[in-house]
Amino acid sequence: DYYASVVELANLKGKPVGLDCSGAALQAVLESPHKPTVIKPNNEELSQLLGKEVSEDLDELKEVLQEPLFACIEWISVSLGANGAFAKHGDTFYKVDIPKIDVVNPVGSGDSTVAGIASGLYHHESDADLLKKANVLGMLNAQEAQTGHVNMGHYDALYQQLIVKEV
Repeated sequence: DYYASVVELANLKGKPVGLDCSGAALQAVLESPHKPTVIKPNNEELSQLLGKEVSEDLDELKEVLQEPLFACIEWISVSLGANGAFAKHGDTFYKVDIPKIDVVNPVGSGDSTVAGIASGLYHHESDADLLKKANVLGMLNAQEAQTGHVNMGHYDALYQQLIVKEV
């Protein structure tokens, strides 16, 4: 219950929490009364949580993210790998389309994505801008050999290629 305790402490102080974990740790938080602001599971993690295979079908993802287990989570961003991302903010759903990139080392891309989400929340960015920033940072990380490194010189060009659409 460590994560649930940390989320509770942050909530008591009015601080938003981005939680990027999986398995039993994520399950415990989702079943607790103390909810994080953001979670970022991938399809495999969603499948684990729900005990059933979850596809990348947008209608299925909409249905899955409305399960009671995810109630009161403000932001849910589902990584779809090369197919971009699917997100829910409140009652609004988004599909993020990304360009094809040359992946050198994907390790740390999820963490870079979470950093982008946290930055977007901190700067009160629009949903589309937050989702673009998050995904661009994850992609920039994947293009580098060094884990956790992004080349911000490529940020704007990549940012302009992402498409966020409400679905």
